[in-house]
Amino acid sequence: MLKVLDLFCGAGGLASGFSKQGFDVTGVDSSELAGRTFVKNHRGKFVQLDLSKNSVSGGYDVIIGGPPCKPWSNVNTVTRGSAHRDYHLLGTFFRHVESVRPAAFLFENVLPVKKSGTFRWWVARMQRVGYSVDVNTVAYSSFGAATRRQRLIAFGLLNRDARSFYQRLGRKTLPPSTVRSKIWDLRDKNMGASPDHVWPQLKTIDRYREYYRQAKYGWYVLKWDEPAPSFGNVTKTYILHPESLNGGEMRVISIREAALIMGFEDQFEFPRGSSLTARYQMIADAVSPDFSIAAARATMEVLGPDGSSA
Repeated sequence: MLKVLDLFCGAGGLASGFSKQGFDVTGVDSSELAGRTFVKNHRGKFVQLDLSKNSVSGGYDVIIGGPPCKPWSNVNTVTRGSAHRDYHLLGTFFRHVESVRPAAFLFENVLPVKKSGTFRWWVARMQRVGYSVDVNTVAYSSFGAATRRQRLIAFGLLNRDARSFYQRLGRKTLPPSTVRSKIWDLRDKNMGASPDHVWPQLKTIDRYREYYRQAKYGWYVLKWDEPAPSFGNVTKTYILHPESLNGGEMRVISIREAALIMGFEDQFEFPRGSSLTARYQMIADAVSPDFSIAAARATMEVLGPDGSSA
């Protein structure tokens, strides 16, 4: 069984596909809540570790992960770039690759990272130590997800051409799912009727009804028959349920609805006692499991089930 190290694993959106594909996954994150969420929903081990101060050793066939994106995210308008405390964590990911030397790695992040001199330096460094690296943009909706979120994916293969991964990944595309296909069954359920089907009671939403009609300032009402746009923490971005302007309750989507739209399964649950904000944030930070299963299958095909060339 091939071993995968998932750095900055969060709730395990990226790990989920690799686990289902039969990889032996170890998730690493500094968050105790992320760890409880990870082990509650995924096969595999979890190690709570502050990667800004510590590193992971051992033998792994694949390293995957998405370092914190705030230094490059367009949503972050306060402290960006090298001034942000998480800036160096991008390098932490690649230092693990250089130290462990897995057969393959998959790096995920926001699109602006591609313009970063630090990212380009590390890609060149990976090439100097024997990795072929191919960098592409993927849309989760191209793999059946109900979100149009786009992400930068850098895939590296040791001593082999990384383009073979994207050739296989391109054969695993699926039509986008719609918001309706994911959350229609919850439309008439009261708050709390299903696990995590809860949302904050925001008293100011109705004041901005006209802004939502015009989709101003990033405030958005979901459309039943389309994928959702990329959205962040719902307590901050106020993404509204499709019925909000059609006679239904004017409310943000629930935690359960946000998770389903991102691609998590019906059975996915968060630990009891975790705050609304924390649960929404883990969803916002996650890689879509719909993409991760396609990525895991392509990785398995490239490496072969025992790590040999397919």
